[in-house]
Amino acid sequence: MKNLRITITSFVVLMAFISITNCKQNNKEIINAETPKVATVEELGEMNRNFAKALMAKDATAAANLYTETASLLPPNEAIITGRENIKNYWQGAIDAGLIAASVKTIDAKNDGNLGYEIGTFELKFKAEDGSIVTDIGKYTEILERDANGKWISIYGMWSANAPVPVHE
Repeated sequence: MKNLRITITSFVVLMAFISITNCKQNNKEIINAETPKVATVEELGEMNRNFAKALMAKDATAAANLYTETASLLPPNEAIITGRENIKNYWQGAIDAGLIAASVKTIDAKNDGNLGYEIGTFELKFKAEDGSIVTDIGKYTEILERDANGKWISIYGMWSANAPVPVHE
């Protein structure tokens, strides 16, 4: 009888151990399946590289599609611009103002889950009415979110020129 009790107790302990081990493994699989991967600087910077390409192609719609429907631009010395359609109109205005070149360079980018940021530098060139070339050099910050397709798109974009604001007397 004593041997039977030891055998049953050993069996129950063994089953409990196997159950606990399986639960821990299943929890690890669930956690790993739900944890988004860390994005590379290259992945996070893709949004702005595609943005510069869209501006160079004079395609304000493609540029605006790199922002969420409810995104906001925080341009220097201007009011906040919210919504993809308004963002499209803003960038169409830049294109119509004589934009001839746009480039960006990522300085840093990181993410935590499905939210991330990118900071970098930009250079925009415009052809003025008199034919001269005006160059705007500055820095930017984008707050990004991963969309349903896994692409990073902007929810907030902010930039400023390196040159001081001209003073008119």
